[in-house]
Amino acid sequence: MIRRGSLETERLSIRPFVQADVQFLVRLFADPRVARFVGDGSPLAPEDARLWVRRSAENLAHHGYGTGAVIERASGDAVGWAGFARPGDGSEEIVYGLAASRWGKGYGGEIVDALVGFALERGIAPLRATVDEANAGSIAILERRGFRLAARDYGGEAGSLLYLRN
Repeated sequence: MIRRGSLETERLSIRPFVQADVQFLVRLFADPRVARFVGDGSPLAPEDARLWVRRSAENLAHHGYGTGAVIERASGDAVGWAGFARPGDGSEEIVYGLAASRWGKGYGGEIVDALVGFALERGIAPLRATVDEANAGSIAILERRGFRLAARDYGGEAGSLLYLRN
């Protein structure tokens, strides 16, 4: 995910995806509580998970950072994904998601803090995040960390909010 190694927080590690993460991603997105806040809310097909892992490796090689697996350090379990996406408009988009079993533990905030810190250290700005208007937890995480609402129904998608942080 981050640079060629991993990014660590007190309780989590974000590391580059490996092929074994394909099945984890398929299982993660089979949970409708997780999938509903990502893309069109559909489960992730294995071929799409393989493509995601491959493109993440390409971004890492090409740009030095991308997305990867979030590992709970205490258990060693993969519990989510996080990193940066490149939407093509000159900004970097923070992306993250967690297994529903890990919601409410402060992991989302820990992830965003680490990603913002990584970006600030490297002069990566502006940062953005898109979030479903029904995802109150993620909205609160972003707003507490200095992201401000910039657009509603972003990209023509009803309920999609765009948050920016300079």
